[in-house]
Amino acid sequence: MNLNQSAAYAVCEGVVRRHSSSFYRAFSLLPAHKRNAVWAVYAFCRTADDLVDLRPDTACEELATFEEAFRRMLAGAADDHPHWIALADVFASFPMDPEPFFGMIAGQRQDLTKVRYDSMEELEHYCYLVAGTVGEMLLPILAPSVTDEMRRTAVQLGAAMQLTNILRDVREDYERGRVYLPRTLMQRFGYSVSDMSQGVHAPGWRPLFRHLADLAETKYREGLSAMAYYPRDGRLALGAAGSIYRQILVECRDRHGDVFSGRVVVSNMKKASIMLSLLVQASTWRRRRAAVAGERRLTW
Repeated sequence: MNLNQSAAYAVCEGVVRRHSSSFYRAFSLLPAHKRNAVWAVYAFCRTADDLVDLRPDTACEELATFEEAFRRMLAGAADDHPHWIALADVFASFPMDPEPFFGMIAGQRQDLTKVRYDSMEELEHYCYLVAGTVGEMLLPILAPSVTDEMRRTAVQLGAAMQLTNILRDVREDYERGRVYLPRTLMQRFGYSVSDMSQGVHAPGWRPLFRHLADLAETKYREGLSAMAYYPRDGRLALGAAGSIYRQILVECRDRHGDVFSGRVVVSNMKKASIMLSLLVQASTWRRRRAAVAGERRLTW
């Protein structure tokens, strides 16, 4: 890695530090070359997301410019910006697939025009575009050989995290004119957009919340079910990211669906406890594997 690339990765790392302490904690467990690659992917996704959330008036044109810059990078003519310099090196170092990156851009573009969802199928597709694609982006970095099952579960984990976001941020999204809760599902539970102003006390909210929380929990279980297929460093990092984000859902449940009175957060102490638990589990697993291997040698 040359000095220019090293500086570019440092800029990407700064983006992660500022915007997601959970993500940063989890993927700091990776060795340096994988860790840097994850920072570059995160910077790509964060930039696309910020174009829509922070500059909605100019987002359509800026997303088009952003996509063209990505295409230039793929063609070997990356712009002289740290994010593109770093991401170009990632694509040169790992067997990256550009399609999930285009999918992410498409998902962000969808946020500019689609502010209501009619069915669960529509919402599932949106979750894939803005979150499932991230799982696909990270797979070639985290694991040397990717199976269909790993890809499927990575997408499920991304969807679980996005559903968690949707539940946690339902009030903030509503205030910004967006409602991700599917219309048909709201009707099923006797809930409507106008009920959101009543907060947690609106009829139908708690059963609707429990239904979507149960769905997210199912996806977390599926998403984390393939961890054994990953190398140890990738298994730890992805497991930590999924487990910390899953804790947000646990906190929302502990508040009985009250995501309206204040933002739900996971304390630093709880994050540290989750990380420590995963490290202890990994250490125990390694000792058991070493003991089994020793017994086999003695038997032989």
